[in-house]
Amino acid sequence: MSGTEESREIVKKLNERGEGVLTTVATDYGYEIYEKIGLGHLCRQGRLDERGLSKLIHDNKVEVLIDATHPYATQASLNAIKASEEGGIKYIRFQRPTSVTNTSGRDETCIENKLFVHIVKSMDEAIEWCGRSDRKKILLTTGFSAVEKFVKLKDKKEIYVRILPMSTHIEQCTRMGIKPSNILALQGPFSLELNKAIFKQYGIDVVITKDSGKIGGVPEKIQAAKAMGIDIVVIKREEIDYPVKCSSIDEVFCMLGMEAV
Repeated sequence: MSGTEESREIVKKLNERGEGVLTTVATDYGYEIYEKIGLGHLCRQGRLDERGLSKLIHDNKVEVLIDATHPYATQASLNAIKASEEGGIKYIRFQRPTSVTNTSGRDETCIENKLFVHIVKSMDEAIEWCGRSDRKKILLTTGFSAVEKFVKLKDKKEIYVRILPMSTHIEQCTRMGIKPSNILALQGPFSLELNKAIFKQYGIDVVITKDSGKIGGVPEKIQAAKAMGIDIVVIKREEIDYPVKCSSIDEVFCMLGMEAV
């Protein structure tokens, strides 16, 4: 189950080894990426609930399910765990390491050289924090799905969104009341310098991000916020009790009984 840069690397390496491999993606955009790297024939596009996933496992005689979906695709992972159990197959979770750690279990603020990192447990808590803050210009870097929730603040705050360059998402943002001038339709990764330039250009004073790890560009966002002296709100990942969890591609291959790549 694909949804990250690492998942494509796993699929590519399995295919190069001659292993029978099939991958799924939720969006057309995800499928296009597989087509661009010449692996479109291995990819199935479409969101799968538990029943749909179970059928795919049965119809394709799947023996191992590797869940390499995005760290915040919680429901997809829960579906994968249940479908694997029902199908009696091995489940392996690939999970990116976090970038920010909060062991207190509550909103935690770290202050260093005018840097404010606010760690919250959910999207709703991030919205609440922004609502009570005196910060006026908010940049969402949490993906399109978060826009619908944050638009409730658009009469009090100026909302900027950084999303993938997908026409349907851009159109939906404008329908929800996000000004076209406030939509940054860009494909990452974003360097430290590019983040700083964006924050400066639009006068951003608070950035909202998920803790999607190093490959998700979180360290660069935090460093840029620090350099610009602005706030950053980090939404923690929901904790799931994965049956098996790996934090590197090498670990995944070891779990498969193959030599580390």
